[in-house]
Amino acid sequence: MSVQSAPSKFLAEHQKKEFAERLLKWWRTNKRDFPWRRTTDSYKILIAELLLRKTTAKQVSTLYEKFLSKYPCPEMLSEASERELEDIVRPLGMEHKRAVLLKKIGSEIIRKYSGQVPTSKENLIGLPGVGSYVANAILCFAHGHYVPLVDTNAIRVFQRVFGFQSKRRRPKDDPALWDFVASTIPHGKAREFNLAIIDHAHSICTPKNPRCPVCPLNVLCKYAKEEYGKFED
Repeated sequence: MSVQSAPSKFLAEHQKKEFAERLLKWWRTNKRDFPWRRTTDSYKILIAELLLRKTTAKQVSTLYEKFLSKYPCPEMLSEASERELEDIVRPLGMEHKRAVLLKKIGSEIIRKYSGQVPTSKENLIGLPGVGSYVANAILCFAHGHYVPLVDTNAIRVFQRVFGFQSKRRRPKDDPALWDFVASTIPHGKAREFNLAIIDHAHSICTPKNPRCPVCPLNVLCKYAKEEYGKFED
């Protein structure tokens, strides 16, 4: 695939608009439903994002509500024993590492923020185990902020569709990439757009054997064009 290194400089606004419109149209009839998508509670969203690491949404959905019923707030999470936490998250794997982090983050929220999940990106990133992705997920899904979510799955979609490669060894740490993804979010639809990217990467633009013939973005996608030739609406 031919590559570009500065996507924001070569992509016209009408291309970004068409990309978002096609993606959102597909998502409205293909979106997945999970309990953490039905809340704007920042603590519940934080817990979901931490549990979703290195596992699947389907696996997390089997224990998410049980976890929250047992630890409904940072205070109760901070008071839990690591053994208790290990037992409940064991189906997700890496139970000791998860338990240590969950207890630590609950304690930190109690100690520094009086039991309230912080509302600024700076303070969120200061929490144990929270980086830009989790911080932005909380800001977007709990507070309605106009922010992008960039992980390996989102990068795959943008790389294939627009044909660029970050110059960074770790593309998800590339500010230019975050800025570009942000520039494609339609006004007032950050939540829907970010969820659409997540679901599209899961269902269509998969790491192996992407489903290009049924992809709503195939008429725009450089990867699909090189693999299959030109698509028509």
